[in-house]
Amino acid sequence: MLITRLKLKNWRNFKELDIALSPTTYVLGPNASGKSNLLDALRFLRDVCKPGGGGLQAAVRKRGGLQHIRWLGAKRIARS
Repeated sequence: MLITRLKLKNWRNFKELDIALSPTTYVLGPNASGKSNLLDALRFLRDVCKPGGGGLQAAVRKRGGLQHIRWLGAKRIARS
């Protein structure tokens, strides 16, 4: 399977992201711009689809719960 597009909504530091992917995709950017979070979104999808022990709940639990993967701005908005 080849993933050609990734859409994220409320994922860590991305409120919304829609990115086209090609067989060779480079992820470049300054520190704290979300490169690792983008790659973790792909790892999350891998973990959801793992045979024998995967699944959504396991993938969320592996990352410390929903509060650790939701958009960081949600915490600021919830307090307002």
